[in-house]
Amino acid sequence: MDKTKKHILKRAGTCVAVVLMLYLFNRLTNQAFFSQRNLTMLLKQASVLMILTSSLMLLLIETNIDLSGGAGVYLSGVTCALLVVKCGWPIFPAIVVTIMVGIMMGAVNGFFIGRIGLPAFIVTLAAQQIFRGTGYVLTDCATIGPMPKQFTAISENFIPPAISVAAVILIFAAFAFINLRNYRRMGKWYGTKGHLVENLLLGAMVAAVAIWVFYGYKGIPMAAVIAGLIAFMSYIITTKTTFGRKIFLIGGNKEASRLAGINIENIVFKSYLYEGLMYGIGGIVLTARLGGAASTGGNLLELDAVAAACIGGVSMSGGAGSIMGCISGVLILTAIDNVMSLMNISSYLQMVIKGIILLFAVCLDLYTNKAKFKFKLKK
Repeated sequence: MDKTKKHILKRAGTCVAVVLMLYLFNRLTNQAFFSQRNLTMLLKQASVLMILTSSLMLLLIETNIDLSGGAGVYLSGVTCALLVVKCGWPIFPAIVVTIMVGIMMGAVNGFFIGRIGLPAFIVTLAAQQIFRGTGYVLTDCATIGPMPKQFTAISENFIPPAISVAAVILIFAAFAFINLRNYRRMGKWYGTKGHLVENLLLGAMVAAVAIWVFYGYKGIPMAAVIAGLIAFMSYIITTKTTFGRKIFLIGGNKEASRLAGINIENIVFKSYLYEGLMYGIGGIVLTARLGGAASTGGNLLELDAVAAACIGGVSMSGGAGSIMGCISGVLILTAIDNVMSLMNISSYLQMVIKGIILLFAVCLDLYTNKAKFKFKLKK
């Protein structure tokens, strides 16, 4: 079987698996899952996780990790809520300061990991305790709120349905134009004409579902717009910049990258700065969504981000990953959460199921990449 046929079969298998999964989810929830309202709420629910996963992807690709993501998002949200509610600051200056605080937290992690050379696991585990503990000290573990309506609009407002449909059509048109241009310019390097048709058909199906969802309810949630912009920014960084290429090189072979003249310490530091930026943005979106800074905000969010990245094909061994895979992983994990909630499964059992999913995703990653994976069956 040639490479083209294998690729087609792989894509077809993926599409069949997605359709079967959606059908199963819909049956388990008595047709409640595949409704326009529920799918729109699912996108809103996935927004904060998408924001954090898009930056964590860069760290995983370069064989680093961040266990302080949820705590960083929480402390950023606490900062914003305190400035707006307790100190009476205007919304825009509070947002700016919150983002700066997030970047500072990322800089702390980046300094100890990138500059000093301490293990990322230990540093971010300590940072998790420091960030969340600081938030508890500042709030006495109480919820800070309510936030003004102008602030909650950051997450809770919607782009009107007609404008949402027009935006989806424009995005698909841009997608089609880029694919056609690449096919004409790159020739055989892009792929066959079948590959072009396949991409256009897949894009058309996604656009059709998006139009059906957004036109049938309230339009695109603002939280999803912010998450989409962040995902696009991460896509540009990883595919169109020298910085992104260096991240992949470091993850593929750190020693070879060093010998090639790449300043690994500087790249790692900048990666954690970007992660810190996502702390700030994620904290703002989460606080706007909840209407305040709750003591449970961002709890275990970093583990969900790792699971989503692994499900989306980001290798824990480094050197491999894509933002489209991360988007898929976030949507799958959020959909599973959503289905379990609709089925009234207890939150404790949900933790067990998500832990099993994370373990399965890591095992699948190791098996796929043939990296120190051994499976012994005793007779």
